[in-house]
Amino acid sequence: MSSFSSVYLDTRLTVLARRLFSFEQLIDFIELDLERILTQVRQHTGYDYRVDHSNPRLIEGQLTNHALDEFLILIRPFSGSERRFLQFAIRWFELVNLKVLIRGKFNAIDSDLIEQQLIDLRKFADLPIKQLLETDDPYEMLRLLETTAYGGIVRTARRVYEEHGNDLFLLDATIDRSFFIDLHHHARFLGSEDAENVGRVLGGLLDRFNLLWLLRYRFSYGLSPARSYYLLTKTGNRLHSAHLLRLARLDSVEEVVAALPRQYRELLANVAGISDMETVMEYYSLSLAAESLHRLPNLLSRTFSYIVLREAEVRFLQALIKGKQLGFENDLIRQAVGARA
Repeated sequence: MSSFSSVYLDTRLTVLARRLFSFEQLIDFIELDLERILTQVRQHTGYDYRVDHSNPRLIEGQLTNHALDEFLILIRPFSGSERRFLQFAIRWFELVNLKVLIRGKFNAIDSDLIEQQLIDLRKFADLPIKQLLETDDPYEMLRLLETTAYGGIVRTARRVYEEHGNDLFLLDATIDRSFFIDLHHHARFLGSEDAENVGRVLGGLLDRFNLLWLLRYRFSYGLSPARSYYLLTKTGNRLHSAHLLRLARLDSVEEVVAALPRQYRELLANVAGISDMETVMEYYSLSLAAESLHRLPNLLSRTFSYIVLREAEVRFLQALIKGKQLGFENDLIRQAVGARA
């Protein structure tokens, strides 16, 4: 990357970072009506989102596409393994469409209704949506999906579906697990400095998901320690293979929390329930991304961190706006966005 490109990217990241909402700001939005939320978003970001009550998915697509436009600008100065890593990281958005397609076909939902739930990802789209929607049955769709860039993810998801049926958590977790394994693989080809800086942010995400999956598999689904451990992904910052195996052998959520590394143990000490633990771990992992974005000089790590933070912001706003459009009570919206009371 040229010195000019580095200066440009640094400036662009600084500008975009200032537009991100803090978690506290997003939580405050829950108390506002939809019109006021959109006004504050426009004033803070410059983006003017339009609401169409006949098509609630419209604004979800707008939120996603504005973020993708930013990512397209940010990854432009990169090349080689760095660019491939970032391009793969952005596929996280398309996993939403992949899950919608698999769920919809296996639940015999009409193709028109499935299409309404999909987000138009434009230049970042790899899935042949039209052909997938035209397939006659779910297994034909899976065969077509296996020829796409998501073939490995789909084959793993298919095995889980055939073994456990239409269990949405297991299906989603399997797709996410495969994605993170592949993302970790892409990170291995980065230079040492990039890999070290990116690894801290990625490691926080892996710790977060591994702990959540372990708790769900063992205590919500009653899977064996061996099976639960097998379904985890690459190890992260603090939860390494041997540690995860020991945690999987414990008999209660309380025992798992007590056996965590000190930092995670203190984070979760007064948190009751797996869902609240998931929220605490998510925002801890996002705090690592925020620290990288705002304090570290490494441009690849800062760009990856911005993608992680922006995706979380988009997901929060999508859930918040959908709740407001449907007239849900604020307490229910808080639950939907993972905001603890």
